[in-house]
Amino acid sequence: MFFDLLQRKKIWAIAWPMILGGLSTPLLGLVDTALLGHIESSHYLSAVAVGASVIGLLYWGFGFLRMGTTSLVARQKGRSSFETSPKDNHEDILYRGLLIALLSSSLPLLASPWLIDSIVAWMNASQAIDQLSVEYIQLRLYSTPAVFITFVITGWLIGAQRTQAALAIALCANLLNIALDLLFIGQLGMNSAGAAIASVLAEYSAAILGLYLISPSLSFRRFYRWQQWLVNHEFRALLQLNYHLFFRTLLVLFSLSFFTAQGAAMGDNIVAANAILLQLVMLSAYVMDGFSFAAEALCGEASGKKDRQAFHWHTLGCGLFVVVTGLLFSCLYFMLGPEIIYLLSNIESINNVAKAMLPWLALMPMVGAVAYLFDGVYIGCGAVKAMHISLWLGILLIYLPLWWLFQPWQNHGLWLALLGFTAFRGLSLAFYYPRLLANIHR
Repeated sequence: MFFDLLQRKKIWAIAWPMILGGLSTPLLGLVDTALLGHIESSHYLSAVAVGASVIGLLYWGFGFLRMGTTSLVARQKGRSSFETSPKDNHEDILYRGLLIALLSSSLPLLASPWLIDSIVAWMNASQAIDQLSVEYIQLRLYSTPAVFITFVITGWLIGAQRTQAALAIALCANLLNIALDLLFIGQLGMNSAGAAIASVLAEYSAAILGLYLISPSLSFRRFYRWQQWLVNHEFRALLQLNYHLFFRTLLVLFSLSFFTAQGAAMGDNIVAANAILLQLVMLSAYVMDGFSFAAEALCGEASGKKDRQAFHWHTLGCGLFVVVTGLLFSCLYFMLGPEIIYLLSNIESINNVAKAMLPWLALMPMVGAVAYLFDGVYIGCGAVKAMHISLWLGILLIYLPLWWLFQPWQNHGLWLALLGFTAFRGLSLAFYYPRLLANIHR
């Protein structure tokens, strides 16, 4: 019982800064939605919905920079507790990650002239919002280096269980972005272009703050000994880890982008309504992700120590918090869904569509809780191949077949497919968990 109390305090100490930081991210999306949703035309809101989905696909495809760094640092922290000479150093992991971040940031920038128009066309954007979406994406791409650097720094801080510093970076990015949104959209009337410029300025500010926060922890003499953090076998291990995380993240983003694209094909009001509801889904997900991040750090550390009992207790402890949080959000959306929608938009045609989808919204946090928990557990211990495979199975066996079969249901069928896919993600990882646990032993 005493261990259980200490464990819960440790989980909460890691999770609460990430919850606050996570809340600021959908809050930003909600402010964007509210500002653009109160403009007479729905085109700007729809354009940002499509553009942000494309940017998410491009940026979070490289989310392995954050997740892979957290996993490596957390396991190194565990190994250092019983190994006299750990193979890797936390500074080496950071420098290696920053190098890959800078190299990776060139890829979206170089590919964008050939890809943007094709991707927007694939998203089924109407002619009225097509060019607005392209403009938004082109502006947002200027922040690619800053975003990737911030991924690595945030992952390093989470793995080291310094989540209050990670909170400072998230708050800097999102609160500054909100302030600039109010200026560029609310005061200057720059609409969707203003939303993009605000994001770019905020993302560079967050990267600068992140570099400042980690600088006291680093020995720059080690930076000049670059041979030690360019060891071949360590690089190969990092690339293998990131390979699975990269495709796992792309598949998650594909599911959301496909959802947005199919909604756009049904009309501008549907894609705008779905954008509002997805912001509320993300609100619950970011809160639950606070405990998922705690699972990454604590299960990663226990995996590095090869302490099976601690690993299992951390999984159960984080799971309790995640499930309770998911149930609370589901109850909130079930009881107050219409009121929340009217806070975000006064366009009646959009609100009517959104209200019709409220039962699906209410189910999403409760169903998604298991997936969010095991994402953290599997990332922490580096078992990312299983995550990768579960995503392929979920898309090919659940998501796309459900969407195809229930097309006569229109938007309801689309939401059913997303819900089924989310449920499969969690259940498949739960099914594999006993085998994962059996592999953790000293």
